[in-house]
Amino acid sequence: MQPLYSIASTVFLLMALPITAAAQSNARNFTWMTWEQRAVDAKLCRTKGVCTAQRKYITRLVEEPTEQKARELIGAIDQLAKLRGQPVEHPETPQMCRQTEAGKILGFNPEHWDMSDKSAALRDLQGVYFSVQSIKGPKNYNGAFGPELQERMANRFRSARLPILTEDQMELTPGKPQLNVYFSNTKPKTGCTYSVFVSFTQTMLLTRNHTVKLKVGTWGASGGYSTDFPNGNEMDAILRVIDKFLNDYKRANIRKG
Repeated sequence: MQPLYSIASTVFLLMALPITAAAQSNARNFTWMTWEQRAVDAKLCRTKGVCTAQRKYITRLVEEPTEQKARELIGAIDQLAKLRGQPVEHPETPQMCRQTEAGKILGFNPEHWDMSDKSAALRDLQGVYFSVQSIKGPKNYNGAFGPELQERMANRFRSARLPILTEDQMELTPGKPQLNVYFSNTKPKTGCTYSVFVSFTQTMLLTRNHTVKLKVGTWGASGGYSTDFPNGNEMDAILRVIDKFLNDYKRANIRKG
Protein backbone atom coordinates (compact mmCIF):
# COMPACT_ATOMS: atom_id res chain seq x y z
CA MET A 1 0.00 0.00 0.00
CA GLN A 2 1.34 3.41 -0.96
CA PRO A 3 1.70 6.05 1.82
CA LEU A 4 -0.67 9.02 1.77
CA TYR A 5 2.20 11.34 0.93
CA SER A 6 5.41 10.98 -1.06
CA ILE A 7 8.49 9.88 0.84
CA ALA A 8 11.61 11.92 0.12
CA SER A 9 13.86 9.61 2.11
CA THR A 10 13.54 6.44 4.16
CA VAL A 11 16.21 5.59 6.72
CA PHE A 12 16.50 2.49 8.90
CA LEU A 13 18.61 2.64 12.04
CA LEU A 14 19.50 -0.04 14.59
CA MET A 15 20.57 1.19 18.00
CA ALA A 16 21.81 -0.70 21.07
CA LEU A 17 22.05 1.03 24.43
CA PRO A 18 24.35 1.28 26.28
CA ILE A 19 27.52 0.27 24.36
CA THR A 20 30.29 2.18 26.16
CA ALA A 21 33.31 0.39 27.58
CA ALA A 22 32.38 1.69 31.02
CA ALA A 23 28.96 0.05 30.92
CA GLN A 24 28.07 -1.87 34.06
CA SER A 25 27.83 -5.63 33.80
CA ASN A 26 24.22 -5.50 35.01
CA ALA A 27 23.18 -2.84 32.49
CA ARG A 28 20.19 -3.59 30.31
CA ASN A 29 20.65 -3.30 26.56
CA PHE A 30 17.95 -2.52 24.02
CA THR A 31 18.03 -2.87 20.25
CA TRP A 32 15.60 -0.54 18.50
CA MET A 33 14.61 -0.09 14.86
CA THR A 34 13.79 3.47 13.83
CA TRP A 35 12.11 4.21 10.51
CA GLU A 36 12.40 7.80 9.34
CA GLN A 37 10.18 9.32 6.65
CA ARG A 38 10.76 12.74 5.11
CA ALA A 39 8.09 14.47 3.08
CA VAL A 40 6.58 17.89 2.49
CA ASP A 41 3.34 18.26 4.42
CA ALA A 42 0.97 19.74 1.83
CA LYS A 43 -1.39 21.27 4.40
CA LEU A 44 1.45 22.79 6.42
CA CYS A 45 2.96 24.19 3.24
CA ARG A 46 -0.36 25.63 2.09
CA THR A 47 -1.52 27.14 5.38
CA LYS A 48 1.75 28.09 7.10
CA GLY A 49 4.24 28.39 4.25
CA VAL A 50 6.48 25.68 5.75
CA CYS A 51 7.32 23.72 2.60
CA THR A 52 10.49 21.92 3.68
CA ALA A 53 10.46 18.16 4.19
CA GLN A 54 9.15 17.20 7.63
CA ARG A 55 10.49 14.21 9.53
CA LYS A 56 8.34 11.43 10.95
CA TYR A 57 9.74 8.64 13.11
CA ILE A 58 8.38 5.20 13.95
CA THR A 59 10.44 3.23 16.50
CA ARG A 60 9.99 -0.38 17.61
CA LEU A 61 11.85 -2.57 20.10
CA VAL A 62 13.68 -5.43 18.37
CA GLU A 63 15.18 -7.25 21.35
CA GLU A 64 17.09 -6.94 24.64
CA PRO A 65 20.48 -8.40 23.67
CA THR A 66 23.47 -9.16 25.83
CA GLU A 67 26.16 -6.48 25.81
CA GLN A 68 28.39 -8.70 23.69
CA LYS A 69 25.67 -9.25 21.11
CA ALA A 70 24.92 -5.51 21.05
CA ARG A 71 28.59 -4.68 20.46
CA GLU A 72 28.79 -7.27 17.69
CA LEU A 73 25.71 -5.80 16.02
CA ILE A 74 27.05 -2.26 16.15
CA GLY A 75 30.43 -3.46 14.93
CA ALA A 76 28.84 -5.19 11.95
CA ILE A 77 26.84 -2.06 11.05
CA ASP A 78 30.02 0.05 11.33
CA GLN A 79 31.81 -2.27 8.93
CA LEU A 80 28.88 -2.12 6.50
CA ALA A 81 29.02 1.69 6.56
CA LYS A 82 32.73 1.64 5.73
CA LEU A 83 32.16 -0.76 2.81
CA ARG A 84 29.53 1.65 1.47
CA GLY A 85 31.83 4.61 1.86
CA GLN A 86 29.60 6.18 4.48
CA PRO A 87 30.73 7.71 7.78
CA VAL A 88 30.18 5.48 10.80
CA GLU A 89 28.60 8.42 12.64
CA HIS A 90 26.24 9.66 9.94
CA PRO A 91 25.75 13.46 10.12
CA GLU A 92 21.95 13.08 9.88
CA THR A 93 21.64 10.55 12.68
CA PRO A 94 18.56 11.45 14.80
CA GLN A 95 19.44 12.78 18.24
CA MET A 96 17.70 11.16 21.18
CA CYS A 97 17.89 14.07 23.66
CA ARG A 98 15.90 16.84 21.99
CA GLN A 99 13.18 17.48 24.55
CA THR A 100 13.63 21.25 24.71
CA GLU A 101 14.23 21.99 21.03
CA ALA A 102 10.78 22.42 19.54
CA GLY A 103 12.16 22.80 16.02
CA LYS A 104 13.73 19.35 16.11
CA ILE A 105 10.66 17.73 17.60
CA LEU A 106 8.21 19.38 15.20
CA GLY A 107 10.47 19.24 12.17
CA PHE A 108 10.30 23.03 11.64
CA ASN A 109 10.96 26.18 13.63
CA PRO A 110 7.64 27.41 15.11
CA GLU A 111 9.07 30.93 15.38
CA HIS A 112 8.74 31.11 11.58
CA TRP A 113 4.95 30.97 11.85
CA ASP A 114 3.03 34.21 11.57
CA MET A 115 1.36 35.43 14.75
CA SER A 116 -2.24 34.21 14.92
CA ASP A 117 -5.18 36.54 15.22
CA LYS A 118 -6.40 36.66 18.83
CA SER A 119 -9.75 35.24 17.75
CA ALA A 120 -8.01 31.96 16.90
CA ALA A 121 -7.86 31.18 20.62
CA LEU A 122 -11.66 30.96 20.65
CA ARG A 123 -12.08 28.63 17.69
CA ASP A 124 -13.31 25.06 18.10
CA LEU A 125 -13.69 25.20 21.88
CA GLN A 126 -15.10 21.96 23.26
CA GLY A 127 -16.61 23.83 26.19
CA VAL A 128 -15.82 26.26 29.01
CA TYR A 129 -15.83 25.95 32.79
CA PHE A 130 -16.83 28.83 35.06
CA SER A 131 -17.97 29.22 38.64
CA VAL A 132 -19.21 32.59 39.94
CA GLN A 133 -21.52 31.44 42.72
CA SER A 134 -19.22 32.75 45.44
CA ILE A 135 -19.12 36.32 44.07
CA LYS A 136 -20.60 38.79 46.55
CA GLY A 137 -22.95 41.41 45.19
CA PRO A 138 -23.64 44.91 46.52
CA LYS A 139 -25.11 45.27 50.02
CA ASN A 140 -28.45 46.45 48.72
CA TYR A 141 -28.84 43.55 46.25
CA ASN A 142 -32.05 41.64 46.84
CA GLY A 143 -31.28 37.95 46.35
CA ALA A 144 -28.35 35.54 46.03
CA PHE A 145 -26.04 37.46 43.69
CA GLY A 146 -23.53 34.71 42.84
CA PRO A 147 -25.99 31.86 42.18
CA GLU A 148 -28.22 34.15 40.11
CA LEU A 149 -25.23 35.30 38.06
CA GLN A 150 -24.23 31.65 37.51
CA GLU A 151 -27.68 30.83 36.15
CA ARG A 152 -27.91 33.91 33.91
CA MET A 153 -24.45 33.19 32.48
CA ALA A 154 -25.42 29.56 31.90
CA ASN A 155 -28.50 30.68 29.94
CA ARG A 156 -26.32 32.87 27.73
CA PHE A 157 -23.85 30.04 27.11
CA ARG A 158 -26.68 27.71 26.14
CA SER A 159 -28.05 30.32 23.71
CA ALA A 160 -24.58 30.63 22.17
CA ARG A 161 -24.36 26.81 21.96
CA LEU A 162 -21.08 26.81 23.86
CA PRO A 163 -21.05 23.78 26.20
CA ILE A 164 -20.62 24.42 29.92
CA LEU A 165 -18.09 22.11 31.56
CA THR A 166 -17.86 20.96 35.14
CA GLU A 167 -14.51 21.44 36.85
CA ASP A 168 -13.69 17.74 36.42
CA GLN A 169 -14.61 17.88 32.73
CA MET A 170 -12.46 20.99 32.28
CA GLU A 171 -9.42 19.15 33.65
CA LEU A 172 -9.89 16.45 30.99
CA THR A 173 -10.57 18.85 28.10
CA PRO A 174 -7.69 19.93 25.82
CA GLY A 175 -6.54 23.40 26.90
CA LYS A 176 -8.41 23.24 30.23
CA PRO A 177 -10.65 26.17 29.11
CA GLN A 178 -11.80 28.33 32.03
CA LEU A 179 -13.61 31.66 32.27
CA ASN A 180 -12.71 33.70 35.35
CA VAL A 181 -14.82 36.64 36.58
CA TYR A 182 -13.27 39.18 38.95
CA PHE A 183 -15.70 41.65 40.51
CA SER A 184 -15.04 44.57 42.84
CA ASN A 185 -17.87 46.33 44.67
CA THR A 186 -18.28 50.09 44.99
CA LYS A 187 -16.21 51.64 47.80
CA PRO A 188 -17.95 54.83 48.99
CA LYS A 189 -14.98 55.86 51.18
CA THR A 190 -12.61 56.00 48.21
CA GLY A 191 -15.14 57.03 45.60
CA CYS A 192 -14.32 53.99 43.43
CA THR A 193 -17.32 52.53 41.60
CA TYR A 194 -17.80 48.83 40.94
CA SER A 195 -15.69 47.16 38.25
CA VAL A 196 -15.44 43.78 36.55
CA PHE A 197 -12.69 41.95 34.68
CA VAL A 198 -13.22 38.69 32.80
CA SER A 199 -10.32 36.49 31.70
CA PHE A 200 -10.44 33.34 29.57
CA THR A 201 -7.50 31.03 30.31
CA GLN A 202 -6.09 28.01 28.47
CA THR A 203 -2.94 25.91 28.61
CA MET A 204 -0.21 26.98 26.16
CA LEU A 205 3.29 25.80 25.13
CA LEU A 206 6.22 28.16 24.56
CA THR A 207 7.53 28.19 21.00
CA ARG A 208 11.14 28.47 22.22
CA ASN A 209 10.75 25.51 24.58
CA HIS A 210 7.72 23.31 24.06
CA THR A 211 8.30 21.51 27.39
CA VAL A 212 7.14 24.67 29.22
CA LYS A 213 3.37 24.45 29.66
CA LEU A 214 1.47 27.34 31.25
CA LYS A 215 -2.14 28.29 31.84
CA VAL A 216 -2.47 31.85 30.59
CA GLY A 217 -5.12 34.34 29.58
CA THR A 218 -5.98 34.22 25.87
CA TRP A 219 -8.93 36.63 26.06
CA GLY A 220 -9.83 39.40 28.46
CA ALA A 221 -12.15 42.38 28.84
CA SER A 222 -13.22 44.77 31.59
CA GLY A 223 -16.33 46.73 32.43
CA GLY A 224 -18.13 48.65 35.15
CA TYR A 225 -20.38 51.64 35.56
CA SER A 226 -21.13 53.31 32.24
CA THR A 227 -23.11 56.44 31.38
CA ASP A 228 -24.24 54.54 28.28
CA PHE A 229 -26.34 52.38 30.62
CA PRO A 230 -27.59 54.84 33.28
CA ASN A 231 -30.15 52.37 34.61
CA GLY A 232 -27.76 49.43 34.66
CA ASN A 233 -26.53 47.74 37.82
CA GLU A 234 -23.63 45.50 38.86
CA MET A 235 -25.21 42.36 37.43
CA ASP A 236 -25.80 44.08 34.11
CA ALA A 237 -22.18 45.25 33.95
CA ILE A 238 -20.85 41.72 34.42
CA LEU A 239 -23.24 40.25 31.86
CA ARG A 240 -22.23 42.87 29.28
CA VAL A 241 -18.66 41.57 29.46
CA ILE A 242 -19.89 37.97 29.27
CA ASP A 243 -21.89 38.91 26.17
CA LYS A 244 -18.74 40.36 24.63
CA PHE A 245 -16.91 37.07 25.20
CA LEU A 246 -19.72 35.04 23.66
CA ASN A 247 -20.04 37.41 20.69
CA ASP A 248 -16.30 37.11 20.06
CA TYR A 249 -16.63 33.32 20.33
CA LYS A 250 -19.43 33.27 17.75
CA ARG A 251 -17.49 35.52 15.35
CA ALA A 252 -14.39 33.35 15.68
CA ASN A 253 -16.39 30.24 14.75
CA ILE A 254 -18.20 31.54 11.69
CA ARG A 255 -17.51 29.04 8.93
CA LYS A 256 -16.54 30.65 5.65
CA GLY A 257 -17.39 29.24 2.26
